[in-house]
Amino acid sequence: MIILERENVKTNKYLKISGDDIGISEIKNYSIIDKKNWILLKDQIIKKKLIIGIEIFSDEIFDISKQDLRALCLIQINFKTFKDGRPFTFVKKLRKELKFNNEIRAAGHILPDQYSFLLRCGFNTVEINEVEKEQWFEMLNLDEGLYYQPY
Repeated sequence: MIILERENVKTNKYLKISGDDIGISEIKNYSIIDKKNWILLKDQIIKKKLIIGIEIFSDEIFDISKQDLRALCLIQINFKTFKDGRPFTFVKKLRKELKFNNEIRAAGHILPDQYSFLLRCGFNTVEINEVEKEQWFEMLNLDEGLYYQPY
């Protein structure tokens, strides 16, 4: 998997840590953890001032406080299906209402033709299979910046 940031391939500094019995000693800078582990370990993570990311699935309720958001350097939203539009709305809320300025990454079941819409809504990066890279760049270059349907 690679990370795209607009027309560039970005180095992925983050490593996903998963499991039901994760301890704070396993979480290092540039770890991505799931919501459940964030809730269990957030006080310790904040105390250690770790550079951390959280992975949220598109069918989960995102109920993280503004204070908690300040401790997150990355929010990765994993689309369960490309037909799910909830993450688009959620990211707009994160950017506009909650003023989250750090990286928001799309992952999971997303399609190249969604790339420009992901960026418009507030995603910074996408995680994709490397073999699809040219397709994603192609779709981005096709975007004319129109935000409406012509009549």
